[in-house]
Amino acid sequence: MEYVNYIALGCSIAAFVLSLIACARVGKFVRATADTDWETLANLTGDIAALKRTSQTLNNRLNGMNKATIPQEQIIQQMLQHQNVEPISRGG
Repeated sequence: MEYVNYIALGCSIAAFVLSLIACARVGKFVRATADTDWETLANLTGDIAALKRTSQTLNNRLNGMNKATIPQEQIIQQMLQHQNVEPISRGG
């Protein structure tokens, strides 16, 4: 039954260490963003929106290049059908 106490003690120490790491990360974030004002935040938001539009446009172009609307076999069949058509003679 003693091993249960040791497991509980180990888990509580691990939880305490993880909470100290989390507090350190939050403190680092707060110090890094202490001088950020609303104007800087608005500029960053606009830049992110522009980057998002650019990436969506690029993705749409790339998807359009890779997308085949008609299978290649169907194109070959249509070519073979059109070869059997008699040419139209133009009279004058």
